[in-house]
Amino acid sequence: MFDCLIYNMKEQMALFVIENHGKTVLIDTGTSSEVDSLLNYLKNIGIDHLDYIFSTHVHVDHIGGVKRLSTQFPEAKIVVSKFYQKLPETKFAKEKSDLAEYHEYLVQNLKNRVIYVGEGDIISLDDLKLEIYTAPGHTPEHIAILDRKNMNLFPGDSIGGHHLGSGFSRPTAYPPYFNHESYSKTVKKLSQIDNIKSVSLAHFGVATGPEVQEVFKISEDVFKAYKDTVVESYQKNNGDLNSIITALLDKFGRSPNEIKHNRPDSLIFRTLGGISIGFINALGLKSKF
Repeated sequence: MFDCLIYNMKEQMALFVIENHGKTVLIDTGTSSEVDSLLNYLKNIGIDHLDYIFSTHVHVDHIGGVKRLSTQFPEAKIVVSKFYQKLPETKFAKEKSDLAEYHEYLVQNLKNRVIYVGEGDIISLDDLKLEIYTAPGHTPEHIAILDRKNMNLFPGDSIGGHHLGSGFSRPTAYPPYFNHESYSKTVKKLSQIDNIKSVSLAHFGVATGPEVQEVFKISEDVFKAYKDTVVESYQKNNGDLNSIITALLDKFGRSPNEIKHNRPDSLIFRTLGGISIGFINALGLKSKF
């Protein structure tokens, strides 16, 4: 696990490297600003090539470094969801979305290096098999990856952000792609994978032992609690966004990392504002902003 210090913040974003018999995989990339520190990390652990670069989903903290990394490692295959293959048939192709922008980059620049994967597909590193699970909700093309050899799950942002050991979690319910029904189904589906030994969380850390099922249980409970709080505050305050953000902050508080690293209020309000708008849009409530 590599803490990429995204936006110069500790314990905010983890990238993961898998090595097996000389074959190497990077799961997610961070933004382009973190590539230099990632390259130093890879050098320090003795890795001078990548066979595969996975993108769990399209958000910039998970795919923003792909352009620089695909140039730095020209032998690497780029592994993304099969959703991109049908993207031209969706509304996202007509909108100037980051999904459409990334798809265009893949097609125009990395066409022969892209591997499109879907449910049950396998990427093999000799005796280590990486199995793909479709995991929509946070974004429509989201995938999760299971290391079958070590039974280690990489869920990306599909089950929320967590502060291990504290019970604190937030749903990753950000617009414009968030779908609350798909998100809930994904959390349940991934929780039912047998014999998971660890969950490697992009935000943030590695859950092991009893923490594994605790992470899934917390994800389900927090998802419902946030949704109910957004709806209640929306109705009570006539859709006022600041009131909804305040209600979330009053009920759930700041994360231990936000307290530990003295995150500014503006960042916390922006995060909770995004979650609020994500739920409002997904639930079909009338937007006032």
